[in-house]
Amino acid sequence: MTEGNLTKQKLKGEFDELRAELEVLKAKAAQTTAEERIKFDRYLETLEEKRDEVGDRLESLKESGNDAVDDIKVGLKEAWQRLAIAKKAAEARFH
Repeated sequence: MTEGNLTKQKLKGEFDELRAELEVLKAKAAQTTAEERIKFDRYLETLEEKRDEVGDRLESLKESGNDAVDDIKVGLKEAWQRLAIAKKAAEARFH
């Protein structure tokens, strides 16, 4: 297996883990009061947007040849960082 394929596999696993964490946050949101739920939904919406951005970048990575992996990884890393920041903000607010 090439380094590019290993990188793609690792990133996919991390993305799947993040998606699962988002589902946990959604479940917590469902158990809050209506007022808290409105606030929670704003955070969840931001997280879902960031998740979709990372997912799009991962899809580009998956479809690219191994030569393009390094180029795509830069944009993916930035998107991933934005998602991590949004996730931490949501967790801090609602944990």
